[in-house]
Amino acid sequence: MKTQLTVMLFTCLCFVYSCKQKQTEVNKEHSEELTEVQEETKTEPMAYIDPELDVLAIGKEYTNVLSDTLGIQLMEFTMKPGDSIGLHEHYDHTFYVLEGGNMMLYVNGTEAVELDLKPGMGQVSGPLKDAAKNVGNTTIKLLITEVHRPRE
Repeated sequence: MKTQLTVMLFTCLCFVYSCKQKQTEVNKEHSEELTEVQEETKTEPMAYIDPELDVLAIGKEYTNVLSDTLGIQLMEFTMKPGDSIGLHEHYDHTFYVLEGGNMMLYVNGTEAVELDLKPGMGQVSGPLKDAAKNVGNTTIKLLITEVHRPRE
């Protein structure tokens, strides 16, 4: 019986040791993969936005900054019928339509496009220049998020 107990104890210790060994090897392999990924990651320069074309400089009267932290600006943008905002620049950004309407939008020097914005619509976009005019008879309200992050 003492021999059986010794063999059983020895087997358990071997099993525990082998499990620990395999876990260490897996962790080491995973750590090496993470190191490779970290070495490949580059810090890229921020997109340059001309301060005179910043959306807050051009459209300050339409913009309510709700939050500005961690490189992210959250803004409520409101345009009444007939209001327009001149050419301005965005970083990476999103918009979400809170209150819809008809808007003429000029993007990156293209011809104007009339948008029929409906509540719940949204878009994710990279940096661009645009201008807009509310050509409808309702107030347009957008939730805009600007993400200030490194880019090429």
